[in-house]
Amino acid sequence: MLDSHADVTCCEGFEFLVEWMGDDGSTPTIDEYASHLETSSIFGSSGLTLDKNLSYAENAHNFFAQRLAVSGKKQIGAMVHYDFARLLHLFPDARFIHVLRDPRDVTSSVINMGWAGNVWHGLDRWLAAETQWKKFIRDFPEDRRLEVPYADLIGDHVATLERVCDFMKIDYSEQMLDYRHTTDYDIPDPTRVSAWSRTLSDREVRLVEGRVGDLLTESGFEPSGLEPIQPTDAELKRLAAENKLGMWRSRIDKFGLRLTIERGLTRVVPIPAWQRSVALRFNTIERANRKRSWRAEGREVATREESVN
Repeated sequence: MLDSHADVTCCEGFEFLVEWMGDDGSTPTIDEYASHLETSSIFGSSGLTLDKNLSYAENAHNFFAQRLAVSGKKQIGAMVHYDFARLLHLFPDARFIHVLRDPRDVTSSVINMGWAGNVWHGLDRWLAAETQWKKFIRDFPEDRRLEVPYADLIGDHVATLERVCDFMKIDYSEQMLDYRHTTDYDIPDPTRVSAWSRTLSDREVRLVEGRVGDLLTESGFEPSGLEPIQPTDAELKRLAAENKLGMWRSRIDKFGLRLTIERGLTRVVPIPAWQRSVALRFNTIERANRKRSWRAEGREVATREESVN
């Protein structure tokens, strides 16, 4: 939506700006960073180039300069899903838009993407991000941050985008919805809000609410009314095993049995050239499947709803 605005370009998944930084702003050497980026799937598809004559911070700014030059636009943003506080070491004047989605819907999405094998572990990313955000905003100026409920964005996208544009000091434009003509994404579907009530079993809802605890209501979401489950140690071990098995099945479906096994072996026998070869093959398949997985999520919602009902 933002990237479709005439004055704004918005970069997908820029975690490669922060994932190798320390919370204190420490950074790897440029040669180390170049090695990391060589096997980064998102960086590899970004069209950006690293300049080894620049510092880490200078390269971060140069990435944005490259994107602005290509887009011909005036303002730039990037999606960063974790460790976003580290961005202030690179961009001290940055402003933040935080999209908040119901964890019960998030966990289904995470499973569909193949990042978790059950709802308990599907919460890992949400819990990490929301915990970081609540800590981050304690001392961060209110006029430089905006919280956008996902339900508002989906339920009334025009009004919500007008609010976002006001925060960014730009005019709202109907062009922000033109992405549906050039991408695989459609206009927001209100049925995706609270889909968990139709797609998750009672046990799954109880597990999610048991793990999230008070953070559910603190984030503005109503509990289901079901009794939350607090797993025993034995149940936690079973959930961990189930999660690993589910992720292995997902990887085999996406990457094939041979490549999945090979990826696992490179972690046991860390031969750099072999690791790089396997990572690059993984990345090629991952890039082809990334948006296909998002499209499939809508179909998965319908399928899970049928199975639960």
